[in-house]
Amino acid sequence: MENIENKAEYLIQTLEDNDVEYVFGYPGEQVLGIYEALRKSKIKHILMRHEQAAIHAADAYARVTGNYGVCLATAGPGAMNLTMGLAAAYKDSVPLIVLTGDVASDIKGQDAFQDIDINGVFNPITVKSYQCNSPEKLQNSIDEIFAYKEAGITGPFHINVSKNVQFMGRNVDHKIIKSRKIKQPQPSDINGIIKQINTSKRPLIIVGSGIIYADAIAQLNEFIDKTNIPITTTFHGRGIIPEDDPRNLGMIGNRGTKKSDMASENADLIIAMGCKLSERTTSTIKTDNIIQINTNKDHKRCEQFYQYNIKEVLIELNNKNVHKAPCEWIQKIAKVDENKQKTTFADTEKLNPEVVIRNIIQKADENTTITLDAGTTTTYFTMYTKLSKHSQLLFPGGFGPMGYSIPASIGAAFATDDVIFAAVGDGAMQMTMEELAVISKYKLPIIIFLINNSYLGIIKQWQDMANYENYEVELDYNPDFLKIAEAYNIEADDIKSIDELNEKVEIAIKKRQPHIFKIDVENMHIPMPSKKN
Repeated sequence: MENIENKAEYLIQTLEDNDVEYVFGYPGEQVLGIYEALRKSKIKHILMRHEQAAIHAADAYARVTGNYGVCLATAGPGAMNLTMGLAAAYKDSVPLIVLTGDVASDIKGQDAFQDIDINGVFNPITVKSYQCNSPEKLQNSIDEIFAYKEAGITGPFHINVSKNVQFMGRNVDHKIIKSRKIKQPQPSDINGIIKQINTSKRPLIIVGSGIIYADAIAQLNEFIDKTNIPITTTFHGRGIIPEDDPRNLGMIGNRGTKKSDMASENADLIIAMGCKLSERTTSTIKTDNIIQINTNKDHKRCEQFYQYNIKEVLIELNNKNVHKAPCEWIQKIAKVDENKQKTTFADTEKLNPEVVIRNIIQKADENTTITLDAGTTTTYFTMYTKLSKHSQLLFPGGFGPMGYSIPASIGAAFATDDVIFAAVGDGAMQMTMEELAVISKYKLPIIIFLINNSYLGIIKQWQDMANYENYEVELDYNPDFLKIAEAYNIEADDIKSIDELNEKVEIAIKKRQPHIFKIDVENMHIPMPSKKN
């Protein structure tokens, strides 16, 4: 880094040295130094049309790659526009580096233009939020963030850089003291885990997205081959083991499969790997004999909690003598018949949304990634997809925001060569549809399925279930979505039949160009999860 002139350049060079390829952002006065450094770097900046969209795009990029997604915004309003996406990433422990500029350090706290306590807002929704009002603090912060990732500690990190600090020279005498962020797995703990497994008659593994971010999929596969212990997954762990693999019982919890329900209700030992054991995940678990391995102590949900890097634990377990799961247990689970394929559907005046989504899913394959939004569509995609790889179905389920799918599809498109299916309702579409400009500019292979029922369908359903009159849930002044597509130079179709949908989707997949399918559907209640526990 001998040619580094200032701290902004040091920041960007550090990102580049750690293989960051893209930064999703929106420029402003308080980040001019960072943008100038970015302009001269090999990193490609993706100009989003709103800061919320920038962080959603970075979020999806991180979910797909397992690496840090990076976004950038200016002080004040720019930073505040990041908060919703940051909270969504925090709830799901998505590895993000969120960069914001701030007012000059000599006027900080004096109610200057765009001065606000950014770190105070971001502290509760980040693993760590750094206020960098000196060159040394900036240098320490960015280096520490990558040390956290190496240790397996994941989630969003925030660096807030004062405007004047960006232009300060580098202190070549400053030394960074590196230290291990969490301790190595202790032999006594590893032996204790093995003893529990070896004496268990009905063991079950729950796998979460922490396996992805720890780069531990190979070690997990080795452990499952070694022990034959059946696994279930959280929503965000789906596809870590392909869902057509008989070792994978499917998703656990509120929307769990019958096999995962049976296994979680009857297991005498649960081993939770890289997941936080939310109330939705644990709704079918009966035993208190739970081992949880997670780098975040705030996710502790049981007495046998080990704050270790799951990859390091799996390496240790794979080097030890661990018994295979009893055959009787495996055979008992195998006898459970999922038998959930629905074959008849209600006749409707408009297209039936369930039928539409099932047909869309049939067009997806191992070379497709799907982004979702809050609303009725997510339920059907969750119920009917069979994932062949991790992060193939993207949705921030811990927070459930609207407006995610369109910007997330952009981040996913830069993360993978897949064709991206972006499923979105008409309500969510209008929250971030300005990002169609980015999709059009880069001619990204994104196919948008606009499931249009002219309602905020989930909210209407909750009102119906509470016997309330419907209030402010009808979207009776929707725009002409086809004209909007035309304005952004994106090809679009108004789908009137399932046959037309199937035919035109196949063509769109082959073309690998932006395309919007507007599909008017009946507003119908979605199936609610059965009550468990």
